[in-house]
Amino acid sequence: MGKHWTAIVLTCQNVDSAHAYQDELTLRQRKGLIPSDTLLLTVEDPKAHVGSGGATLNALLIVAEHLSARSHFTVVNSDVLSDAHVLIMHMGRDFPYNPCGKAFTTLPATLTADTAVGYDGLFCNLDSLLDTMTRKISLGSPPGVWVCSTDMLLTVPNILEVDWTGFTGVCAVTVAADVIYARNHGVFKVNPEGTVEDIVYKPSNVGMQELVTAEGTVHLVAGVVFLSSGAAERLLTVHVTPPLDACTYLGLDSGAEPIKLSLFFDILLCMATLVTEEAFVSGDRSGQYGGTPRPRNEREVMTMRSARALLWKTLRGINVKAVCIPNGRHDYMTEDASVHLQHLVKCPLQLDPITNLTWAPITHSAIQEGCTVADGSVVVNSVLEGGVHVSSGTAVNHCHLKGHICIPEGCYLHALGEEVSQVLQATKIVPNTVLQCFRVKLFGTNTATVYTVFGTKDGLQATAGGDNTFCNESWDVFFQRTGILRGDLWGPHMPEDECCLMNAKLFPVFHPTQPVGIAEVLWLLNNTKGVSLLDRWRGSWRVSLQEVLSSVDHSAEFKWRRDLFYSVGQHRVQKVLLSGREGCLLPFFKSAAVEGYHRQVLVALDQVVTQTATPGVTARTLACIADVLGSLAGQQWGLRSGPAANKMWQPAYQLLEAGEYAAGIQALALERECWLDSSRPDFLIRAARHYEGAEQILRRQIVMTTKQFIYTQQSAVPSEGQWVVAECPARIDLSGGWSDTPPITYEHGGSVTNVALLIDGKKPIGAKARRIQEPELVLVIDSNLDNSSVRLTCTELSDMETYCQPHAPGALLKACVVCADLVTLPSPSSLREQLQTRHGCGFELHTWSDVPHGSGLGTSSILAGAILAVLYKVTGREADNLSLMHGVLYVEQLLTSGGGWQDQVGGLDPAVKIGRCRPEVPVKVEVEHVPVSDEGLQAVNSRLVLVYTGKTRLARNLLQDVVRNW
Repeated sequence: MGKHWTAIVLTCQNVDSAHAYQDELTLRQRKGLIPSDTLLLTVEDPKAHVGSGGATLNALLIVAEHLSARSHFTVVNSDVLSDAHVLIMHMGRDFPYNPCGKAFTTLPATLTADTAVGYDGLFCNLDSLLDTMTRKISLGSPPGVWVCSTDMLLTVPNILEVDWTGFTGVCAVTVAADVIYARNHGVFKVNPEGTVEDIVYKPSNVGMQELVTAEGTVHLVAGVVFLSSGAAERLLTVHVTPPLDACTYLGLDSGAEPIKLSLFFDILLCMATLVTEEAFVSGDRSGQYGGTPRPRNEREVMTMRSARALLWKTLRGINVKAVCIPNGRHDYMTEDASVHLQHLVKCPLQLDPITNLTWAPITHSAIQEGCTVADGSVVVNSVLEGGVHVSSGTAVNHCHLKGHICIPEGCYLHALGEEVSQVLQATKIVPNTVLQCFRVKLFGTNTATVYTVFGTKDGLQATAGGDNTFCNESWDVFFQRTGILRGDLWGPHMPEDECCLMNAKLFPVFHPTQPVGIAEVLWLLNNTKGVSLLDRWRGSWRVSLQEVLSSVDHSAEFKWRRDLFYSVGQHRVQKVLLSGREGCLLPFFKSAAVEGYHRQVLVALDQVVTQTATPGVTARTLACIADVLGSLAGQQWGLRSGPAANKMWQPAYQLLEAGEYAAGIQALALERECWLDSSRPDFLIRAARHYEGAEQILRRQIVMTTKQFIYTQQSAVPSEGQWVVAECPARIDLSGGWSDTPPITYEHGGSVTNVALLIDGKKPIGAKARRIQEPELVLVIDSNLDNSSVRLTCTELSDMETYCQPHAPGALLKACVVCADLVTLPSPSSLREQLQTRHGCGFELHTWSDVPHGSGLGTSSILAGAILAVLYKVTGREADNLSLMHGVLYVEQLLTSGGGWQDQVGGLDPAVKIGRCRPEVPVKVEVEHVPVSDEGLQAVNSRLVLVYTGKTRLARNLLQDVVRNW
């Protein structure tokens, strides 16, 4: 449980990214990671122009507008914030190691399959922060607005304990950090009462001494702030007042020039108690990140002074309370490649048993035979095949690599496709290399692919020259090795001190006469192909890393990830099914249904069936297809359990019944497409039921192998009219229930302990049979409960054909007749001919039960055992109890009810016993009797009471749910 957000807002840089991020948030909501009634918003553009403070104000305005509209106000009413719980998450700047930004940087972690949500997916920093904010930081907080940066990995080991009683101000969350780390970040000065007195960005050595606590640490700005509803309403009031209206879309739409405000060093700083009005308004203690503002004209200076003066007037007096995360940790996601690599290889986030989060060096990846991944490396959402070797200290993210490719130590590879594998095989990648592929929009609406390369030791913003490097070698060596000139990269007008790797036009995109790709980029790393490649490189249209990051096609990047994820998932599905391994696949199927990858998954499942001759694997695969179809329908229509005998599916069923599995699966797939194309939830549910029906056919065929364990021997044939009677107790099970149920029993093995019971001192279940002169079958179903009876006379084979329809009158009795070989169906001989030829007579069969139908005491299966016993005896045969138990299992397959074996074990053998079945085919049941003293039995009997509730428990319906869950 955690905070139930009224709204979650993600701020980003442009409209294109906003659409992509909105889709990502929506997918999380559809998966249940975010409540369905939470308002999801992505707010574009302000961060780039108005800073984190302006972005917060703009997001707050847009949330207030939406909530006002929900409450049927015609103008913005700040009162809607009084009972709202809002989370604003800022995306921050472009991140050179992930085109989707720091928030969507994929971590080497996964949620285990038994989570309550039950969906599969990649785990990103956004998911970590959202979970941390929801379950640990915000718990118990009053209505208000939480603001969270996404440019850090934030560790919060336990729920943050805060006294929220009567809270009306601002809460700033801090982390106790060492002085060295804090030198590059913001630090709070906090008094003994916990009030923020000052906020300092990158404190000097002298200034740091005033900020150090008694423990030798400082209160680091953790990037998380809470504004109570009152504080948020006061901040919102400035959105209509110039010049602060220019921080919002309303001001920009009114023609105002955007102004930049920092959340911490403008908005929060004016609330810090030791900051004076003169220092704040003048900008000496303010401005973006608290540093010295860039030179402005007089008009801009006055505008900013006016903005700060308005902030001071509006927000001064609000108390800022600092709350430190006990044992918390803050890891900023820098532009330093080596730091980012360490964040992946040695992820600093802590394991969290509450969310079932599991860290794994190989996460959501398919590593084929012949590939090796060294200890100390990380592979995330990737496919490696054909002999790829990943060395220690290397991270491979979102890649599909094939062939003999050696990735040396300390490298970072991102989003490389299979098409580059041939070039990589022919290229020697050097250690500590960053090699990436970006999908960008450089040609209007068309998406282009750009490859980039540099070294993990390179400074992206460092001036090109001196000791600074590119591809881990000095710029001078690079120029000499390649023949590239400075003018090729920066042109003649770029000031030398502004030339850096980030703005160097290094990476080819297009050449008028020749194709360009990763080869021309790898040439920058290793120019073994000589000067001829320099001409092609120089003749190409090239872009800088900065241009690449600003032109990312976020939707294409997310699609690339998802394509790979489902490609990996299909590998896993096929591997799990074909090997017969345990593994929960349902979360993957549910995710595929939500994200629109169900057709690819269905094709992969169809392929499994064509690759196996094992009925058990085929049956499980059909059940998986049913799960995909059921997941597509969701909760929109109907229950999963239901009939599966529509005539449109019968040709496929007939092929499966005949053992022609490949043709049957193909027929199922063709029929499935007709139902799938309709996109109607009711059609999807019905199709799922029919796939479960197909699975039941194969499961039934597997269980029918138990017939070989039915042994009979000859005995005296009773005289005509002589009754043969069998009576049985009911049963209760003490442990192991459902482990007797196919396919659980032959895939996992079963062990059930149960007890035979008398009801009111007598055996409540029974059957009797006798030979009659007329060659026909007379079936009588007596009910001692209401003194009623149903009498059926079968004179034709057609009268027996309903033995496989559980709800048909006399179906159980007919199935027992077929199992006991009294007659054969189908047959060219009539029923009368078969009875006369084989037995010289007909038969009359009566059954009864003093236990209500659907009582859960095993009545139907035990009754089947009694019926088989009298049918064998009346035809001159005898079967021991173990044979009868296997016979009942066979009968239930004929009946298509698909039951297990524990009921007949409990009711055909006396007292207490353990029934067992090994995980193998053919299905064989063994019984061990448990000795219990007379005193023990008496102690149990004196404590047993049977209470009839009047509610029916239909085993068939329960069975479908149990098998589906398995």
